[in-house]
Amino acid sequence: MQKTLKTLAVLLLPLLFCADVQGAGFALYEYSARSTAMGGAAMANGAEPASLATNPALITELEGTQAQLGLTVVSADATTTVAGNSRSLKSDTWYLPNFFITHKWSEQVSFGLGGFSRYGLGGEYENPVESWPGSNLAYKVKLETFSFTPTIAVKANDELSLAMGLEAMVIGFTQNSFFNLGTGAGPYEISGSGVSWGGNFSLVYKPLWAEKWAFGAMYRSKVKQNLNGRIDAGNNQYTALNIKSGDAEGSISLPDSISAGLSFRPSDKWVLEAGIVGTFWSAYDQILIQYKDTLGPLQSPFIYNQKKYKDTYRINFGTQYRLTPNWAVRAGYVFDKSPINSHEMDTLVPVDDRHIASIGVGYATDTWSVDFAYAHIFSKDLSGRSEQFESIPVKYTDGKSDMFALTVGYKF
Repeated sequence: MQKTLKTLAVLLLPLLFCADVQGAGFALYEYSARSTAMGGAAMANGAEPASLATNPALITELEGTQAQLGLTVVSADATTTVAGNSRSLKSDTWYLPNFFITHKWSEQVSFGLGGFSRYGLGGEYENPVESWPGSNLAYKVKLETFSFTPTIAVKANDELSLAMGLEAMVIGFTQNSFFNLGTGAGPYEISGSGVSWGGNFSLVYKPLWAEKWAFGAMYRSKVKQNLNGRIDAGNNQYTALNIKSGDAEGSISLPDSISAGLSFRPSDKWVLEAGIVGTFWSAYDQILIQYKDTLGPLQSPFIYNQKKYKDTYRINFGTQYRLTPNWAVRAGYVFDKSPINSHEMDTLVPVDDRHIASIGVGYATDTWSVDFAYAHIFSKDLSGRSEQFESIPVKYTDGKSDMFALTVGYKF
């Protein structure tokens, strides 16, 4: 029985998801080109429709009806070494689309709807043969999330605005691995989808007694994902061990977070902001997956995979300088602390702490706006092990990524 459950653990382990290897753990922060160029430091300055993702309370500053469409293109590279055997990620490109629309209902009330990705994980390793131990963890994973956020924002007075929003998060994923039983080896695939609900609360405070300063804050709730999908073992099925194609179900808790930003405007041309994001990754403490039905002589197998992620933080700094009434240039820096536990490593998020440098430019008229940003991610190497797999040694090296973002806006 113990051997059977251990084999099934290898089979079912790597159900972790989303669309690109980016923020701490697998969080994403690329909501608009302006925000990306400023390192995400857009919580208390420069209201735009994309503020629905960074700080919805800012939309009370937008007049009439406004909309933005955006796309971030990402390429990533990293190498994972498992038991002394290394594999690098294949060259690939991922796309993160987003949209935002806001409407000022009255002087005090504004509404908005945004669509964007908050979590992302994806990649495929080169030459993922069954003899590479990492293939038993996962050699290919792609999960795309997209959140819809209907929001209401209220201007409480001349200094304070508040906002509240719902979040419907849609998830779809596919993950491929090998199982190796000694008597035979073969690939299998886990796929599935789900929709879950969360919410957010935010504020922006611009004191009249300190007109050059502004403060923004936001809380995002934890999202409990219930998943429905399928395990496909193809022709490589072992009925005696309950390894067989069949319907599956699972659950995972995506963490809550709290963000804050302090903005300073030394002149009409300059904007400076510093911010911090605290993410409670300890809520992501396990992945629980099981077959929906009993497939053999044993009871339905299950996997209780402890991740033991740590609560962590992300610090950002950003600036904007307005060259003319129409043109602006921007720059930013981020330190992104990884929540990965070095005793519970796998092949899914093969990077540690990250440094992100970014630049950008924007052009705006009374009706149209176009923003562009470029960012490069430098990732720290990490060595550790996977205790749940007999303390097998794991190492992450050469992690890096490039991001290109474009956002187009229109005022109706």
